[in-house]
Amino acid sequence: MTDIVESPATPTARRGGRLSAIRSRKEVTAGVVILAVMILLSLTVPLWADYTPSQVAGPPFDPPSSAHWFGTDDLGRDYLVRLLTAGRTSLGISVAVAVLAMVVGAVIGIAAGLRGGWLDSILMAGIDLVLSFPSLLLALSAVTVLNPTKTILILVLTLISVPQFARVVRTSCMELRSREFVLSARVSGVSSVAIATKHLVPNVLPLLTVQFANTAAIAILVESSLSYLGLGVQPPEPSWGNMIFASQNYMTECPWLPLAPAAALLLASVGWGLIGEGFNAGKRSLI
Repeated sequence: MTDIVESPATPTARRGGRLSAIRSRKEVTAGVVILAVMILLSLTVPLWADYTPSQVAGPPFDPPSSAHWFGTDDLGRDYLVRLLTAGRTSLGISVAVAVLAMVVGAVIGIAAGLRGGWLDSILMAGIDLVLSFPSLLLALSAVTVLNPTKTILILVLTLISVPQFARVVRTSCMELRSREFVLSARVSGVSSVAIATKHLVPNVLPLLTVQFANTAAIAILVESSLSYLGLGVQPPEPSWGNMIFASQNYMTECPWLPLAPAAALLLASVGWGLIGEGFNAGKRSLI
């Protein structure tokens, strides 16, 4: 009877893994560079801009020029200043939502996956209840009933983003809790909090990183959609969504007005998408 011996990875497979890892690093680097430039410009605009976002800087509908690189809007405000200020708002909301959802979702997922039993049933019942409603419909309903402030918007978007983190982390923790290092820690009398901190969190961190980037990308699109509908960031504070809405009627005469915030929104989404895809590809190349 011949023993079946698992063959080592072929040179082609190893080369494919290395190429995948290199490609993933390039994607992450590209995404980080895109977002870093956008965030840096958005944060520093008050330091170098000659105008405030609400200040009249010239005649209305002034085309792009050396004085106003992105022209002026219907009220004569510098459009580049407003675009970058809106970026600070939209990007800030997306990062805040991703951070809060990651923390809350990770805690729920670890608690459900590690303890199991009745706690798992209760927590997952709550997660399934949130998932039973379409995310955008739930967000629309919540901000319609409540006052559409930035705080409310962040909390609502966090609520609809938590289930994805919780389910991903729970699935991973249910597999990890049967591993020898977790069983040994339990036999040694290590507390559940210490097990979660020292053993589970480091192992689920790659999954959290991928989900963080995906959540930020989705959050910025949902926030812009709500702001476009008048249910998100309220004027006169600019966001990419309400800038697109305010300028859509001038598409023929001044196409740069709606296209500039739309392009910024697309670029930010691509940046988050590259980071998420890069980390996901890097994780797969290690398997």
